[in-house]
Amino acid sequence: MKKIKIKIIVILLIYSNVVFSQSDIRGIGLTKCTTFYNSSIEEKIIFMSWVSGFISSHNILHRNNRLRNISYDRSIIWLEYYCYKNPKKNFKEATRSFIDEFSN
Repeated sequence: MKKIKIKIIVILLIYSNVVFSQSDIRGIGLTKCTTFYNSSIEEKIIFMSWVSGFISSHNILHRNNRLRNISYDRSIIWLEYYCYKNPKKNFKEATRSFIDEFSN
């Protein structure tokens, strides 16, 4: 019985690692810019939390510290303007454009 449990755990761990390694951007990053632009202030906080995590991940993967001194207000205004001008693009593209715009 103990060997069966260990095999099941090992299979689940291997399967879960494969699933996560094959995944791409999910969730908020796939929403259209119109969703962000038309969302309430409270909802935009959730979007901006996603942006923060995306930038942190980008910094870790590229071993640099981009966008360290950009204010929350400036970030949200820039993203709102970008999404207003590009309503059909997804929010991930807006965030990547933001990184490209303010990178040193």
